[in-house]
Amino acid sequence: MSRASRSSLSLRSVGLCLLLATLHPTSSARAETSNVGPTISVAEIKPGMVGYGLTVFEGEKPDRFLVRVVAVLHNFLPKQDVILIRSEDPRLLHSGIAQGMSGSPIYLDGRLAGALAYGWGFSKDPIAGVTPIASMVQELDRPLRNEEAARSPRALAPVEPRSPNDLVPASVPLQVSGLSADAVAALGEALAPFHLVPQQAGGARGPRRGKSTPQPFVPGGAISVELIRGDVSAVGTGTVTAIAGDRVLAFGHPMFNAGEVSLPIANATIHTFMSSLSTSFKLSSPLDEAGALFQDRQSGIIGDMKRRVPMIPMTVTVRVKGRPEQRFAVEIARHRMLTPLLVSSVIGSAASASAADIADATIAMKTRIAVRGERTIELTDHLFAPDGAQVRTLGSAQGLRAISEVLFNSFAPATVDRLDVDLEVTYRAEVAELVEVTLGAETVEPGSRPSLRVVLRPYGRSDETITVPFEIPESLAGQTVKLSVQAGSMARPDVAPPESLRGLLDSLGRSFSARSLVLGIELPDEGLTLRGRLVPELPGSVLDSLRPSTAARRSDALKHVERTIIPCAYIAVGKQELTLRVRERH
Repeated sequence: MSRASRSSLSLRSVGLCLLLATLHPTSSARAETSNVGPTISVAEIKPGMVGYGLTVFEGEKPDRFLVRVVAVLHNFLPKQDVILIRSEDPRLLHSGIAQGMSGSPIYLDGRLAGALAYGWGFSKDPIAGVTPIASMVQELDRPLRNEEAARSPRALAPVEPRSPNDLVPASVPLQVSGLSADAVAALGEALAPFHLVPQQAGGARGPRRGKSTPQPFVPGGAISVELIRGDVSAVGTGTVTAIAGDRVLAFGHPMFNAGEVSLPIANATIHTFMSSLSTSFKLSSPLDEAGALFQDRQSGIIGDMKRRVPMIPMTVTVRVKGRPEQRFAVEIARHRMLTPLLVSSVIGSAASASAADIADATIAMKTRIAVRGERTIELTDHLFAPDGAQVRTLGSAQGLRAISEVLFNSFAPATVDRLDVDLEVTYRAEVAELVEVTLGAETVEPGSRPSLRVVLRPYGRSDETITVPFEIPESLAGQTVKLSVQAGSMARPDVAPPESLRGLLDSLGRSFSARSLVLGIELPDEGLTLRGRLVPELPGSVLDSLRPSTAARRSDALKHVERTIIPCAYIAVGKQELTLRVRERH
């Protein structure tokens, strides 16, 4: 018998068995009712049983695909079995188990067995692991903590790396649109530990025509977890396993393994199956917001269709001389771990789309962070990059670092209500190296005002000299001191460690502009940082009383530095030092 004939006979046999099992369930396999409908326990499942799964191959309506049980793998995960199945559906024989099928409900003996959730990398056959529905249903009874805790987990738990020969969670395709190639690559690298694979293969969200209210989720239908929406879109797409009242169970494995989360979920439409020799996937676009994800557990994700989750509105405006202004408006998921990463991706993509030239670029980046109940933080970065406005260059900006510092502060929960970023890109190398500083004499008078000669070497131009007058404090009489001149981006102002969220926000803007040089002279007077404040120039007896030998924290010694800020027409780089002697008083 030919291979084609055997395959045809096998498919007919599976179909006949499926029909008989559906019409004439055995008395020993009576339906067990739960809050997700009739289910079948792992104890009842035997190798060779036939059934079907539901998933969307195209559009929004789920289709059946035939399956046969291969085995039950007991304790595959801690306290969780896995049902091993094979499909002989012609569509899956061609594509294999595809990304986006995670959560597809599997029915045996006419009852829900679980969610298709696991597969083998580079597998040639449509073999998959199924998470038992009992493991998913038990998460419905898990008590919730609070909304803020759900948005603010301290860390995410990446899935341990495994070899291609291991049964691993079927990857969730992160369908992205509006992101540049380098932003997608950076996002993919960051999300790889979670088996989230960014793909420039989906479309942005848009409401369905003629439908004013979201359509309900259905078993086998597509479900998307929204991370970014608007002019840029990023959604993780899988399949609905079951509906339990207002709750929707999906995926059959974790998305981030974050426990309690708070992320919007949406319906989705499947454009097509994309078959691949390495990894097939569903090509999709999100539709209507239809609830909120609140549990992200080992056995799957759970959403509430009655809840809605606010996102962070964000704009990125890019200005390049001689070109129209480009403005991008998005909403970003509120999540301590994810928000900074997603913000960086949007900014990098906006810059790449609007200022794509690979050339010497000087970038002015203004970031405004509105923190609920606090003032809006405004930060300005001046950056130079020889390869244009790339993601890696913009990622070093203090404005982006500040977002993480606010969200991860150790004082109190902080809610970011809005983000606005303005980028002004100039295709010139407005950068200069600090090459020399000289003083006319090695010895100076206390209280005098000598002039320092500073030599800058602008890129592609002749050296430029700046003369900087500065004052020699009387307190330096008879001492040898070190004088330094450095780029503003390298200098660190005297700022006491913050003692509160408000103190942290106040400290974020206290930095020197990259378009400046900072001249510093260390003074002999010593001070303290005490409970979030600077207390400079204190007598030794006072220092000893404020800083007892038994103190372990809250006070630190502070060397006072007299600084002179030198405005610069360039982004300065480099540092120079010299030593000078101050004469004794006459």
